[in-house]
Amino acid sequence: MILRHLHAGITVSNLERSIEFYRDIVGLTLIRREPPRATRERKLGVPGAKVEIAVMHYGEHQDSVELIKYHLPDSPNSYGAPVNAIGQIHLTFKVDNIAAEIKRMKALGVEFIGGDDYGENMEGPLAGWKWIYFKDPDGTNLELIEGKLEGLV
Repeated sequence: MILRHLHAGITVSNLERSIEFYRDIVGLTLIRREPPRATRERKLGVPGAKVEIAVMHYGEHQDSVELIKYHLPDSPNSYGAPVNAIGQIHLTFKVDNIAAEIKRMKALGVEFIGGDDYGENMEGPLAGWKWIYFKDPDGTNLELIEGKLEGLV
């Protein structure tokens, strides 16, 4: 039986840049960094894998994100896939004031998908939600949500 979600792993092209983005813009805290290792290729299913990992926490439950840099082998792509690509996921962060968060993040250089439209006039099961997508430096899809989410997420 699955007990809870523990973390999300995001493959990145530049670990330093991604740590800075998730720390300084998204607000996560770096809690652990592992040096590059070449011991996980079998478990990862990536022949010749050499990976370096940074673990970042956020929220009161210490949810976490693993930033994973593959030193070997080279990535088959150079930027993340669009949200409608099969297998693509997005990571969502709940905020108290989406307009203020958008303003703060824009001042730090974040570009939001769809401009400033965060869906104030949602109907049906999304009524009361405010949400907007943005991307990290490697094109990973991220989302901010404000609203009463109990029973919906």
